Amino acid sequence: MADLLDIAPATAVDVVKIDGHRIVLRGVSVNAIASIVARFPALKSIATGSSSDDFMGRMIAGCGAAIGPIIAAACGHLGEEQYEQRAAALLPEQQLKLLRAIFGLTFPNGIGSFVEELTGLISGPSEGAKVVKVRLRKSPSISPPSSDAGSRPTMQ
Repeated sequence: MADLLDIAPATAVDVVKIDGHRIVLRGVSVNAIASIVARFPALKSIATGSSSDDFMGRMIAGCGAAIGPIIAAACGHLGEEQYEQRAAALLPEQQLKLLRAIFGLTFPNGIGSFVEELTGLISGPSEGAKVVKVRLRKSPSISPPSSDAGSRPTMQ
């Protein structure tokens, strides 16, 4: 049987090279995500749009101001202004390179899978969920008990 320590990706990291420097990144925790979303409510637009909407447009609008804090959080510096400002000042190509690695670590099954799980948690069981009823007491047998005379002999 698996234990929480067996499944927790505490050591999952990715190393991204930027201008010859190795940047070690970790996935962003739920606490860090909540903190960043509280500071930048536009990030909610990423999760609220339908799949037919322009995902990249929502991503750019949602992540624009939050890119520095997201990168800083993945580097282990959540809420540290100096790191957030430095990350926000990186070139867009560098930011996207880091963001790709961060999303891969934070959402290993894709952000769509995360949004689906979150939506299920918020909305409760889906309409197609099967309801199962369980009897708590033993039901009497429908068939009559067999008599010794009328029953077939068994082979031994």
